[in-house]
Amino acid sequence: MSERPPHAALLRASSRFDAKAVAAVLAARSTLSAESWLPVARRSWGILGEPSAAEDAEALAAALTAAGLPAVAVPVALLEEPPAASGVTKAELSGDGFDVVAGRAGVERERLIWTHMKVLSAGVLSETGRKTVTEGPSAGEKAVRLGATLVTGLPLMGGKSKTREVSEERRTPFIEMIFAEPARRVRILAAEFDYTALGPKMSYSAELNFRTLVAELAARAPGALRSKGARAILAKAPSGELAYESFEDAAREERWLLALDALGAAQP
Repeated sequence: MSERPPHAALLRASSRFDAKAVAAVLAARSTLSAESWLPVARRSWGILGEPSAAEDAEALAAALTAAGLPAVAVPVALLEEPPAASGVTKAELSGDGFDVVAGRAGVERERLIWTHMKVLSAGVLSETGRKTVTEGPSAGEKAVRLGATLVTGLPLMGGKSKTREVSEERRTPFIEMIFAEPARRVRILAAEFDYTALGPKMSYSAELNFRTLVAELAARAPGALRSKGARAILAKAPSGELAYESFEDAAREERWLLALDALGAAQP
């Protein structure tokens, strides 16, 4: 008998993903605490123990299922990566599909059929960085120099500027759609997209246009699996529930959803 290929455990209910519950199952099967497993569970989304021996993946899937997290063990070779992302800046929403009009370098005009959309992902990249700011003299320092000038009649040079580093949060709302036949991953950055595609639904609010576009795409492709962020937007959830660490983080979730679609393993 030939050796079985490497497997992974695949969570089946994407709409009920709970990283803490997954971490608790992983902790029960190891010497590490659930707190230690939490970042692993969060980054893995619904693909766990990749790669593992087939028997180990099956045991993990059984443990997850017993904990109320339906899972199945699948060969790792069946888990494909999403296509490379193509940035789109202008499009039209036709009855049949998403018509790409313009985008970044290499993007050509084409129609992507709604029924071929497999995943609708959306959310906000929330990144914290550092920047250097330069500050001039304070109001108090300026007042002291002015008083000295009035007394002496001699103009005083301005005080020295000060530089310091401050934290800066950058928020980038995005939408990604993954289509099959042909395989495409379309990426929309909210700040770059032409919302005239919404027609009469377009408003003067950038945030409202973004949320309206997500709702419109979901309505036109009801069969597509939705990311956690997309579901939060449709549910009008607080902005904190839309956050992703990076595009790589969003792509890991998309890979999970693509696997569920390809294997017909998705549960509500």
